[in-house]
Parts: sequence; C-alpha cells; structure tokens
Amino acid sequence: MNWLWLFVVAVSFLLGSLPTGYLVARAYGVNIREVGSKNIGATNVLRSVNRWAGRGVFVVDALKGFIPVLLAPQFLPQLDRSVLQTLACLGAILGHNYTPWLGFKGGKGVATAVGGFFAICWPAQLVAASVWFVVFSLTSYVSLASIVSVATLPFLLWFMADWKFAAFGFFIAIVTIVRHKSNIQRLIAGTEHRFKKSGD
Repeated sequence: MNWLWLFVVAVSFLLGSLPTGYLVARAYGVNIREVGSKNIGATNVLRSVNRWAGRGVFVVDALKGFIPVLLAPQFLPQLDRSVLQTLACLGAILGHNYTPWLGFKGGKGVATAVGGFFAICWPAQLVAASVWFVVFSLTSYVSLASIVSVATLPFLLWFMADWKFAAFGFFIAIVTIVRHKSNIQRLIAGTEHRFKKSGD
C-alpha cells in the first residue's frame, strides 16, 4: 500500500509543477522571471502582463490543487480519505513552489493551496477567502491579504473539519508565510507595492 501514497504525492507534484504563470506570460512575449517581483504567480502576471492573464493563471493554479485533492479519494477509496487529501494537497503545493521545469524555483503556493483546501473543506476556504477580500479592500496589499488569510485557515479547519486538516493547514500557513519573507520585509519598511486598479 505504501507505493500508493507515494504515487498520489508524485502525481499531485507533477500536476502542481505546471509553471502556469511562466507559460502564460511567455505566450505574451514576457519572461515573468525577469519582470516585476520575478515570481511566476498570478499577482505578478496580473501586474506585468494584464489582468485577464493574471486571473487565468490564478484559476489554473487553483485547479492544480483542487483536482488531485478531489479525485484522489475517488480513485483510491480504500485509503484513509483525510491522509489521502492531505498528501495530494501537499504534493500539488510543493510541485508549484518547487517546479522542476524551472530549476525547482516556482511560486508561493497561495492559489494552489486555495484550490486544494477548497476541495478539502470549501466552507473554511470560503471564509478564508472572505478574510482575504476584507484585508485587501482595506489595505490594497495582495501579500498582506494572503498572509492573514492563510494564517486564519488552520483555525477555521479546526472548527469546520478536523484536527488533522487543521494541523496540515498550520504547516502550509508556516510555509506560505516563510515564502512571503521578502514581502513581509517590504511591508515593515513601507515599500511593498500596493495593487492599483487600472485598465489593461
């Protein structure tokens, strides 16, 4: 049975490793790793390419987390559902963050985590998304909204799901916050970029 767990992680990792932001930006003639924050995530694509490209990247990156977490229990019903979903979500996020197609340098995993946790417990993820929108509306900082949202998720999972998902959510929150280290430094210094509404 052990190979089945590894299989789930491997497949989820490969799906998560699709460098959506890099590929979409490249289609527009932009090397996303050389502009803006140099991150391949949806926010940098939105800023450096256009808003529709950024939104598309976010949706696809979210699906990279949602699909394996949703399908894994259906294909492997004999395995523990919570462990299976946790491994699928973890594999997808790690694949996105450390994609082998770009020298193991990827995004920050926010969109992929959103998709994965939506499949795990959509009510908790909806509340976390609401927190994101409130913080973003008040501050115009995408990074701050992402950090606060992901930090609230473990507590939401504790009440709406179970302790295993809450523990996993806490781990993902730590990983995500660490990957936002440069953003946090800029927030403290007052040099973080605010999102500005503008036409494409």
